[in-house]
Amino acid sequence: MGLGSVAWALAATSMTAVHAAEARALGPGHTAEMPGEDELALLAHDARLASMIVIACGLAIALASLPRRSAHPGWLGAVSAMVIANATLGRAVDGGSVLLADGGLVLVTGAAGTVAALVAARRDRTPEAGTDGQRPLVVASVLAAGTLPVLVVQGMGSPRYVDWVPADLATSNLVTALALALAAVAAAVLLARSTAGVALGAVLPVVALVVLLEPSGSSWQVREGAWVMGVVLVLTSAPLLLGSAGRSGSQRGRAAAATGLIGAGGLLAFAPQLLVPPIIAGGMFGMVLTAPAGAYVNYDGLPVIGGGVLIAAVLFLLHLMMRGGATPSAVSLEVPGAAHQPFR
Repeated sequence: MGLGSVAWALAATSMTAVHAAEARALGPGHTAEMPGEDELALLAHDARLASMIVIACGLAIALASLPRRSAHPGWLGAVSAMVIANATLGRAVDGGSVLLADGGLVLVTGAAGTVAALVAARRDRTPEAGTDGQRPLVVASVLAAGTLPVLVVQGMGSPRYVDWVPADLATSNLVTALALALAAVAAAVLLARSTAGVALGAVLPVVALVVLLEPSGSSWQVREGAWVMGVVLVLTSAPLLLGSAGRSGSQRGRAAAATGLIGAGGLLAFAPQLLVPPIIAGGMFGMVLTAPAGAYVNYDGLPVIGGGVLIAAVLFLLHLMMRGGATPSAVSLEVPGAAHQPFR
């Protein structure tokens, strides 16, 4: 959560510098290979959305130990406040202090989540059998796994952008990548039920981060190869999906899941175009969240980070199916006042 708020602050406070870089790119000598009108600004808004997803992952992990009646409203309240803060506070901190912007977002998000959780707990006083820690952890896992590979599509380190992106915005992208990998590790380790599961959860997202990033001078940047997306997606989602397949203790289920993941990784590495439709469709969802903050789609620009949320939804469904919980008979509607059942 801390890294996500820092990444957001770096991107939000650099908007003035982004517009200045855009003006220089559109000046004399502009070519089609340079950023177009509002293109860098849209990239910055997309980076802010990615950092907000990081915070949403951190919130889910932090609230996983609370009862469902408090955790779910707390998470929704904090995320809603974060979206509003992105549209309002984001404008106020432009060109200001990164530290103050960071602290402001943490304060608003934390206060909203706490109030929502307390209000929900006071309204619902029915006895609770226990916590529902799995579901928030699964949500954090799929959000991190879905968003991390989409950073490749942003192309912030591509020849089109690399000479025009302000340093703070580039740093925000790197912090976001690191934080998403850490969120994936944390969720996978907490969900693991064996030593092997813990090892896979701790190692595979880190390997995905190594694949995603490459040295660039004295810093790092997101690797440009189109094959990277599929490999990173499979590596980051593997701990959750392998764990889902192995809940029944079936070695055959684990082997089938591992084979499927390897096959999917190879297919997406050779045909990354398969990920383009969900990324474009999810980008429209991203606009719903970033448009109030001033995001604007022009001829040369298209948001992509929202595609990670759509990929996360697909991963969540795969998790349910691999656990045998996606059939209609396994889905029950909760009636207000009824006892909560552990997530299956």
